[in-house]
Amino acid sequence: MVVAFAVITAAGLGSYIATSTSQPSVTTIQQGGTAYRLTLIEPMNTGWNATTAQPKFYVVGPGGLGSSASISLPVKTLIQVTIVSYDTPTPGSTDQQGRVSGTVSGTVFLINGTAASMSSMPEQWGQNVTSVPGAGLAHTFTIPQLGVNVPVVGGDTEIAYIYFTTSGTYTWLCETPCGFGPTGSEGAMSAAGWMTGSITVS
Repeated sequence: MVVAFAVITAAGLGSYIATSTSQPSVTTIQQGGTAYRLTLIEPMNTGWNATTAQPKFYVVGPGGLGSSASISLPVKTLIQVTIVSYDTPTPGSTDQQGRVSGTVSGTVFLINGTAASMSSMPEQWGQNVTSVPGAGLAHTFTIPQLGVNVPVVGGDTEIAYIYFTTSGTYTWLCETPCGFGPTGSEGAMSAAGWMTGSITVS
């Protein structure tokens, strides 16, 4: 399976490795037409129970917010993935988790502005980067089986382009320690529809 993935994200903290200031071209993947769209929203402080707040990815659809536990995507179709995060950086995130992989041109396009008060990029609306520092990461959108890692910076918006050449079912997950418990791996990190789930390509 071959995957191409490009992300647009609104950046917040730290220094980023910039490669250009324009969105990567995807015309070599699909000529003409429009991309299939998948939009994910990750608000702050989603209630896990009465006393514990946990982060959660929702799928935005025509009827509002839906579960991200099981996401279906088309094969051999350009897919535009938009990720909107209203969260803050997660303590304990690493620079390794902030490295972009499996994307078109190996970059992520950062857009400055989901939460203006959280942004530290007043001079640049958006830029392509190959990594973001762990100190700025809220989450990742990672598909380990396909080598895809999209860093999600706190207070940012991402738009990604993916292209799958074969069908299959894969696990998506967040790699930052954003759950609860001593290692941050309990709660949302291991619960389908919160910080993990499946992607079925058909």
